[in-house]
Amino acid sequence: MGEVWAGEGSDGPVAIKVLLERAARRKDIQRRFEREAEAVSRIRSPFVCALLDQGFTSDGALFLVFELLQGESLADRLRRELFLSFDELAPLMLDVLRGIQDAHLANVLHRDLKPGNIFLQPGDDRERAVILDFGVSKVIQDVRASEEPSITAYDGTVGSFAYMAPEQVRGAARVDERADVYGVASVAFRSLTGRLPFEGMSARMVASLKLERPPPSLEQATGLRWPRLLEQFFAVGLSRNPDDRFSSAENAAKHWADAWDLTCRVRASKNLE
Repeated sequence: MGEVWAGEGSDGPVAIKVLLERAARRKDIQRRFEREAEAVSRIRSPFVCALLDQGFTSDGALFLVFELLQGESLADRLRRELFLSFDELAPLMLDVLRGIQDAHLANVLHRDLKPGNIFLQPGDDRERAVILDFGVSKVIQDVRASEEPSITAYDGTVGSFAYMAPEQVRGAARVDERADVYGVASVAFRSLTGRLPFEGMSARMVASLKLERPPPSLEQATGLRWPRLLEQFFAVGLSRNPDDRFSSAENAAKHWADAWDLTCRVRASKNLE
């Protein structure tokens, strides 16, 4: 769709995302680019990369200006380290869930959560996770206020098969907040175990497994025992049926934080013995 350039803004370094000319010829792609600007401009969150400006170049190319982040993506980290410890991952996934919660409060669904769209940025006290790329996001409109048709066909699939919810495989236009919760749980599972919840030789095979089989436990994936609350998080977060999943990112974040807190307390207790 585009290129991303580093640049200098009035207040410091920025990232400039420019829609390529050949992509701009397709109205659906140009509309997605515009939709990304619309979606991100709605969100106010320290856990979502901020949109600073938008406009057109002198030759008519559409561009978006974002804050320039320092660090690396979670995908790059996992390529180098394969998996992360729960101590490393817990605060980062809590950041992501809070970012998704803020997006949902702004009536925005991300629909493409994956390690490549999560950026790890150094902070004063710890590393922070920031959500990127709302290029296939959906702004939830009040049907009474707007009759604008969706740019996603009702049975169209957008997003990354490896991390998307089963209902999104069937059609991206009909998903709700629970699909993003599934995406976060999939990223967390991959980050902890070094493997995806469902793996196959093709996207069709992965989609079939998601639709037909229950998610594996952490113990099944690694051969190790894990805290019960953490296993429960994945059993619920990766449920095939959206109705059995966490009803919101806020609920998922609370369960994740409880699992993290309990793990810290158990470790502290053992250290005192």
